[in-house]
Amino acid sequence: MSSSAGPLAGYRVVEIAEGVAGPYTAMSLGDAGADVVKIEQPNGDRSRGWTPALDDDSAAWHALNRNKRGIVLNFGDHDADPTDLDIARRLLQQADVAVVDKVGLPPELAWDALDADQLVYCALSGWGPRGPWADREASELAAQLAAETVLSLGSPGDPPVRLGTDVGSMYAANYAIQGICAALYARDVGGRGGQRLEVSLFGSLLAMRSTLWVALSKPDEWWGFTLDSYVKPPDHGYQCADLSIYFALARMDVDDVEQLIDDLEMGWVREDARFDLLLRDGAGGAGRHAHELKHLWEQGFAKWSADEVIEKVERRGGWAFHMHDYKRLAADPQVAAISAIVDVEGVRQVAPPWDFESTPAAIRRPPPALGQHTAEILAELA
Repeated sequence: MSSSAGPLAGYRVVEIAEGVAGPYTAMSLGDAGADVVKIEQPNGDRSRGWTPALDDDSAAWHALNRNKRGIVLNFGDHDADPTDLDIARRLLQQADVAVVDKVGLPPELAWDALDADQLVYCALSGWGPRGPWADREASELAAQLAAETVLSLGSPGDPPVRLGTDVGSMYAANYAIQGICAALYARDVGGRGGQRLEVSLFGSLLAMRSTLWVALSKPDEWWGFTLDSYVKPPDHGYQCADLSIYFALARMDVDDVEQLIDDLEMGWVREDARFDLLLRDGAGGAGRHAHELKHLWEQGFAKWSADEVIEKVERRGGWAFHMHDYKRLAADPQVAAISAIVDVEGVRQVAPPWDFESTPAAIRRPPPALGQHTAEILAELA
């Protein structure tokens, strides 16, 4: 683990959040050098108990809570400790940034109750700050369904399927990081003081769907960049002799495609009734008829390894990439080159994605045990 300060060194972040969106937001700020204090109730962040387990906590907990110091304070609804509530309030008042879950937060810790005019207060919510859904509980799947995200997944005619990851929560976290840094800039450079901002899973998913919906404004047919995700079958890549690849010919002219066909020893395809269509189609995601012609390309790829096909496609000006499973991805030299997967005290984690030249982001400490730094943080507050 590096001891590099990072670009946000000197900033204090206080997190009162559970699950994915809030913890990932605060962790990323910590990766960039901020001092993050995570406040938990006595029973801990619910993600500690998720499966699969890793030591005393879950693997998800380890992936979401590095670079933090932990303190336990009891300010629950039924048995709140007034002293602990006051400590939480004071920690927030003295912080540069607060990252909180909006729903379920004690009113004493809301933005309007803190009287902290230099605080950048970021509330994560399911549905946003206004409207009939503003105070409703939310979940990842509920946000995906409400935002129409799932309707571009699965096969036409079959029920939609959810994304296999908490994409709404991760989008919200990344937008929250952007918003927090913008608000800090406005405070520190623009002299405007602190402010409250709110980022929702729902709003973040809508933003990420925006390029598709622009295309929906006046479609003549269900084809075009992103629009055809509604009507094409899922893309599982093109099978070679050993592995699947993704490839596209969008930047190649007809002569280039003809040469590629010869390179692949696919002369037989010139006798196929769809040969002219294959020459004009871009294949891959850019190909209007790619799903109809896929079996022809796979028949040609069947005698070549993935590496051989990639070399031939790229030589003629096309794009081609391996389609990884986790095992192959983790072993890929590109992953090693950017240090994307790192070891944190025996636990493999995905490293911060930023690459700062002068103030590199870094993993400086593993996730804290429940309340590990309580005494230390209370001493600092005193």
